[in-house]
Amino acid sequence: MGEGRPLVGIDFGTATTLVTQRLPYGFAETVPIGISTPWIPSAVSAAPNGELVFGEPAEAIGGAAAVRSIKQYITDDLHSPLSLDTREFTPDRLITSLLRHVLLLAKANEADVDGAEFRLACPAIWDGPRRRRLARLATEAGIPVTVADIVDEPIAAGLAWSEGCHERDGRPPEGTVLVFDYGGGTLDIALMTVAEDLNDMEPELTVLSARGVPEAGDVLDHRIAADLERDLEATGVRVDHLPDPRTVRALLLLAARRLKVLLSDTRFDRQGVPIGGGLSSFPMLEYTRQRLEDAFRPQLGRALEFVRAALCEARLRRRNAPDLTSLARMPLETLAADVDYVLLAGGMSQIPLVREEFSRLFPHAQVEYDQSLEAPEESVATGLVVRSDRYHRLNLPRPGFDLVLEWQGEDDRTHRELLYPAFKPLYSADQIFRRESNLAHRYDGQIRGLTGDTAAALRAVSVDGKALDFVVDGVPTPHLPVSLRRFTDFTFTLNVSGEIYVRDCAHQESHFRVERWPILRGKQGGSVPLSTLRSTLPVQQAVKFTDMYSHPHQ
Repeated sequence: MGEGRPLVGIDFGTATTLVTQRLPYGFAETVPIGISTPWIPSAVSAAPNGELVFGEPAEAIGGAAAVRSIKQYITDDLHSPLSLDTREFTPDRLITSLLRHVLLLAKANEADVDGAEFRLACPAIWDGPRRRRLARLATEAGIPVTVADIVDEPIAAGLAWSEGCHERDGRPPEGTVLVFDYGGGTLDIALMTVAEDLNDMEPELTVLSARGVPEAGDVLDHRIAADLERDLEATGVRVDHLPDPRTVRALLLLAARRLKVLLSDTRFDRQGVPIGGGLSSFPMLEYTRQRLEDAFRPQLGRALEFVRAALCEARLRRRNAPDLTSLARMPLETLAADVDYVLLAGGMSQIPLVREEFSRLFPHAQVEYDQSLEAPEESVATGLVVRSDRYHRLNLPRPGFDLVLEWQGEDDRTHRELLYPAFKPLYSADQIFRRESNLAHRYDGQIRGLTGDTAAALRAVSVDGKALDFVVDGVPTPHLPVSLRRFTDFTFTLNVSGEIYVRDCAHQESHFRVERWPILRGKQGGSVPLSTLRSTLPVQQAVKFTDMYSHPHQ
């Protein structure tokens, strides 16, 4: 960002949407776009005249029929139409319309959006296609962004916390911070080290691991709603026997969401539950914090398993990685010694049980919300408008670009085989719960379409289609040369430790290590630094100036 341009961040969340801005030479500030809160619910409904309405009016007008958690349609990769007041809309149209409305609200509330640089956030689990979908829909809504302008939500929260500490205390915090961002649609976890750059005393962040899982506030809402339905049945009201059970269940879900928020306030141990929707004949139900915690505890236990996996992944990134078998069996209490700070972000993190569990499991860490913010919900949005020079000090835990094989066929066409898709997690949730030790992304198989021995190139390509150079032991090169052969396996392994193993079809082997995956911002180019651990691939020659500026993809 040039210092003369305003910076606007939009945290399009599953439950709520927030806007922040930073004017030139100013501080981050929240732009109030809601009626009763600074943010709006991410809800869409249709007015009686057929027009779409958004946020709090959508909840008031649409009631049980309002579409909530619309962002989840990107997370779940869904495209099927949705019905609103007898009309059908695609999820993409509703998302674009909501983002356009948010932009208008921000401008009406004096956000300097004309000529601004925009950033959006997304769950850590989103891959390249999901990020491209959000970037396309935002651009259609008048918010010009590329995939490079979309930041992982827990990383944004960590950046906001680091900058807030730096501005409050005059120096950045030093140590390892665990970001636990528990929102409406996803749980996002990031483990980062924060160190002070000795040249300018600014914070430098390295992301050791980032994980996400689509199990968060919405899941708990449905569990509470199921409790409420059983309570109704205990009073003699069978929802299935009512004239409109779908509407009643939607109203129970709304009541569950309100209960979750109210019982997160430690001043209240129990709450009465009005069902709403004009159903005054229904009995008043009561729900307690104890029941909330009982419903939530199994889900929190699964969330802590993902925390343990993130801590294991961070240890594997050490140069002297520990024994994999013993690490896989290491309990969370032992791994917790690696953490100096626990940052709780997102609405779900306000449930008292969350802080209690982290304080118990991380006794030596400082467990806190971002003290520089008025509410934990603002963490991600505030991190989106962190100064650009601090974004360039950020390093990612996995590649934010594709790794592909490319070769020229006998038909004179360029052929490609995708080895690793950008942003894909290097291991699955199943591997976490099985406590497997060998966590890596693997490609192992025969390359289709070959007619004989073929020279090929292993390339790095950004999600926007731009070619990236490798820098191998300080020597820049546009690709890594490999050999392909019919009916012969090609092996590519990308470990969480940052080690890359390549065995081509001529049985030539290479073993590289990446200390830090680069973050690619805006229209700037980038390169992928590799250090050779072992290689039998052809030796790379230094690239000439003309080679650097006549790139095969440019």
